[in-house]
Amino acid sequence: MLIEFSIENFRSIKEKVKFSMVATKDDSLDNNLIKNTLDDDSLLRSAVIYGANASGKTNVLLALNFLRALVLNSHNHQKGQGIKFSPFKLDKEWLSKPTKLGAIFLKNDVRYSYSVAFNNERVIEELLYFYPKNHKRVIFERTNTTEYKFTDDEKEQKVFSERTLPNMLYLSKATQENYAKTSDALDWFRNNLMVIGPTDHPLLENFTVDLLKKDVELKQYIMKALLEADVGIEDISTISKKMSPTEFKNFPPELVKLILGDKNEIDAYQIQTFHKGVVFDFESEESEGTKRIFSLIGPWVDALKKGRILVVDELDTKLHHFLNLFLIKLFNDPTQNKTNAQLIFTTHNTNLLDQDIFRRDQIWFTEKNPDTGSTDLYSLTEYSPRKDKDIQKGYLAGKYGALPFIKEDRIF
Repeated sequence: MLIEFSIENFRSIKEKVKFSMVATKDDSLDNNLIKNTLDDDSLLRSAVIYGANASGKTNVLLALNFLRALVLNSHNHQKGQGIKFSPFKLDKEWLSKPTKLGAIFLKNDVRYSYSVAFNNERVIEELLYFYPKNHKRVIFERTNTTEYKFTDDEKEQKVFSERTLPNMLYLSKATQENYAKTSDALDWFRNNLMVIGPTDHPLLENFTVDLLKKDVELKQYIMKALLEADVGIEDISTISKKMSPTEFKNFPPELVKLILGDKNEIDAYQIQTFHKGVVFDFESEESEGTKRIFSLIGPWVDALKKGRILVVDELDTKLHHFLNLFLIKLFNDPTQNKTNAQLIFTTHNTNLLDQDIFRRDQIWFTEKNPDTGSTDLYSLTEYSPRKDKDIQKGYLAGKYGALPFIKEDRIF
């Protein structure tokens, strides 16, 4: 479970911002809470981020996904290879400052705190702590790129640190070396965190199909969810096919690398759907909304069954409000979400700004500072609206910021 995420000097985010899944003492919508996880505090089952276009809400999710990718892949970096570095560009002083990312999370009922600071050439600082029985213990502290402090297994960890290049994360390298005390933290990034963008692509469809083919129980859940979503699909069949790099020529290079990895081709599927016994070709005959819900429903059911943190950019893309609501309620309902999975998403759907759906601490906003161009991230709780307040009406009236400022209503 995610407790907190912090970002500094990443894309449109300049000064440090914090996103928290720790619940306030608000006593509303008790079902939206994960209790008995943090002593006196509870965690939120879901959270939503609103903001104008280009306000930076996507950058919050990109930062989390970037940290995940860096943790999982940096041990493969070659000597002299640069780290992808995207600092705040509208202030020259910040171009030479490091990006800083940090996450606090629960893995196997133990709290971990991980943070890293880096620039294009090297990792400057990297810290990993854990809290067995709520007592802070150092797994490692790395400062000035090559200076390390260990409190356990010092001789063993020293060997690992000497094999860690300046452009590598020690967390990644030590886990590659089979060091047990870093493996749970890395495993959280690998297996507990999943980030989905606003654009559908074959990887998501394949993920849903793989679940349908490999797990009979999950197929039952997925087909039931599709039935509940009222898209008319009664059954699904697939025909396997091979896909090579040439078939991904219109995709971003980063996405192609993610899909193919080190392979020259991958197994993909030609999907057929059944409506009242009639066969439809999924790609050419299904609506864009149906394709979107199909792409999401596999990760959705998988996250709910396995207790993952699912992060989705622009959940409302191609989906009706009722479908948005259906997907969100699956996470907020403890009878459906028995594994304490969490959902974090961005949206422009203001119909969800309803205190019968979300608690006030579940609603977040991003807004661009008009003077600096930097992103601010803040919670609705900062405004302390009453429990009977119409949040949607207040937001559209500009009471909470995070709206586009349109100077004129005409261009001719």
